[in-house]
Amino acid sequence: MMNRYRSLLVATCIALVGGLFAQGENTSFNWKFEEGNKLMEEKLFNQAAEIWKELLATDGENANLNYKAGLSYFSSYNQKAKALPYLEKASQLRKTGSYGGFNQSGYDPFEPKERNAPEEVDYYLGRAYHLGEQFDKAEVSYQKFIDGTDTKHAMHALAVRGKEQVANARELRKSPLGYQVSNVGPVVNGDHPDFSPVLSVDGNALFYTSRRVRPDSSNKSILDPIAGLPYENIYVSYKDREGNWQKPELLNINPSGAGHLASVNVAADGQTLFIYRDDGGDGNIYESKLVGEVWTDPVLMGSDINTRSWETHGALSADGNTFYFISNRPGGKGGRDIYRVVRLPDGQWSKAQNLSGVVNSVYDEDGVFVHPNGRTMYFSSMGHNSMGGFDIFQTELLDDGNWTPPVNLGYPLNTVDDDVFFITTADGRRGYFSSDQIGGHGEKDIYFVDLPSDMESEGLAVLKGFIIPAPGEGLPPSTILYVTDKTTGEVKAYKPRQRDGVYVAILPPCREYNLDYRVDDKTVHTEDIFVECESAYQEINKEIYLSPVSLGGPASIVDLPKGSPPGKKEPGVPVKPKEDGEAVEMIKDPKTGKERPKTDAEKEKEKLGKHVAPDASYADEFAKYYAYNVKDIDQNEERWKQFIDVVAKLITEKGEARVVIDGSASKVPTKTFGTNENLSKQRMEDARKRLVEAVQARGLDPNKLMLEAVNHLVQGPRYEGDFKNTDKYGKYQYVKLKVR
Repeated sequence: MMNRYRSLLVATCIALVGGLFAQGENTSFNWKFEEGNKLMEEKLFNQAAEIWKELLATDGENANLNYKAGLSYFSSYNQKAKALPYLEKASQLRKTGSYGGFNQSGYDPFEPKERNAPEEVDYYLGRAYHLGEQFDKAEVSYQKFIDGTDTKHAMHALAVRGKEQVANARELRKSPLGYQVSNVGPVVNGDHPDFSPVLSVDGNALFYTSRRVRPDSSNKSILDPIAGLPYENIYVSYKDREGNWQKPELLNINPSGAGHLASVNVAADGQTLFIYRDDGGDGNIYESKLVGEVWTDPVLMGSDINTRSWETHGALSADGNTFYFISNRPGGKGGRDIYRVVRLPDGQWSKAQNLSGVVNSVYDEDGVFVHPNGRTMYFSSMGHNSMGGFDIFQTELLDDGNWTPPVNLGYPLNTVDDDVFFITTADGRRGYFSSDQIGGHGEKDIYFVDLPSDMESEGLAVLKGFIIPAPGEGLPPSTILYVTDKTTGEVKAYKPRQRDGVYVAILPPCREYNLDYRVDDKTVHTEDIFVECESAYQEINKEIYLSPVSLGGPASIVDLPKGSPPGKKEPGVPVKPKEDGEAVEMIKDPKTGKERPKTDAEKEKEKLGKHVAPDASYADEFAKYYAYNVKDIDQNEERWKQFIDVVAKLITEKGEARVVIDGSASKVPTKTFGTNENLSKQRMEDARKRLVEAVQARGLDPNKLMLEAVNHLVQGPRYEGDFKNTDKYGKYQYVKLKVR
């Protein structure tokens, strides 16, 4: 029936919105009444509301028409606020036990003569008051509906839940939290709905879903009949070196015709994007790989992640071994639940398991996000102590594999309406989400909120930075970073983003690693680093020059190149299909004992296992530890003179000295330098100047000092107001120079 009406309804919707009807019987009350019901059946609520308004203009005291108008507005995606006066009027006019004389048995929604409203009007009126934060009136309406129905009514439990959420809202509003919410701005947000933000771990790429008209206007006339807007497409905006979002780009994988494609999650390395596709109402989760600057065609995720049920959202852990997702499949706790699959030794996904009765409620869950630390999960739920619709919650994975009871993130981050799609930066101090707020650029915008210091991530170290090619050249497609755990020998490979050389890796703390940057399988830079055994969040920023630059030239470490590193955009490296007759490598399956083809994951693991960490030693290393807000090096310091002796010898004997400079600041706030990041950069710059001056004083050419890499860090324990505790913070306030 729905399919039969769809083409007719879409064709007539434009006329209905303008209040224009054909002549003859199509102008009759009965025809309009039937058409309004059909539109509601098709979920075309905006258009249906226009019909009920037309009919109410001639019969304003009709409880049924007021109810249908209110229900249509309440069910619309963007006009809920208009529902209240119609539902109020319908509730006032409703007569209990009487249905217009012709019908003594009950309410008939399809009978044009019906003038009464059904008992459900008080439930919807309660919801409308609830959304308007008129909690006393909402409670009265919910209770009126509860008193007038028995427990077998399909909406009885919803009204009981509504009263519970009103109580939750009152309680949460008693202690509003000091969140500072900000709009991401007009570069990202347009005049159409923008939502479902997905942030790369390095913080430089923001993927999101938008219903805007494409730059080439190719989707201007291809509209979703339910919303009357273009279908959902995925866009991405990149940050420049100054932290500004650049003009959004439409991903190359969006459908050219119709159909929804929405952003879900991105892998920690930024190379795999997880996507929701409508698939004609059977929503499924897909993945797409970044090859050069081109995203591959989305591929349906394996195992039983996708079923004939509705899979709406998902999140991959930073180590790539666990995928959490949303599904309304049978056998759950109720509605949509969070499930998980784990990576098997052969690289495939396990069977799905329902996450936990602690996390999943009898109501819907959605919008799951797992922080890169692998333990903190954010999700939205209509259950728990939600204050209305979906609220955002946080839970932690314990060492025994259980999850802590979810905690509501509080008001005003959570509201009485739906709050979904919450993600955070790697340090846990900023959250991004989408919301329909007054003063935005479109119906929905993307916002961010700065979170308190006690929500900062713990037990996580993030290595990130840029690999900078030679001036005028692009980044070679063969560029790769190998990270070797020097204790276990485990090797992981990371590809920098082709467009700007950005790379990112998650490193468990309290370990030593070898970093091997290679081009065409030849080492261009290597060093060993030790990640401190701190529980607080640590960020290690490394900028590697494929062609080392002279320290004696005009370039400043503080004034690094603006915008993306120079070089043309690469078209990407197409995936090479296997040629006919190519041998298929077989292995014995450890479970079955039978031979099977070797998977790509097993081949990659075998390749990484053969990697040998190169020699990362230096001829000499100099370290200078500072008091608070200090950044200078004394040229007369004896240890500094010894270091310069080694630098001078390398220049004399080898013709150059390759230098790496590390600047570090603790987390003690600095008013003098504004931010700790700025202080660490200034320490690097001061060290560069002192090194150049010392080499010049020896009568040597400072242009022989070649900068191989710069590293600036903000690290150490979380600041707790005890700045006098120099033993606690002092070891993170330094500059280090290494030469070879």
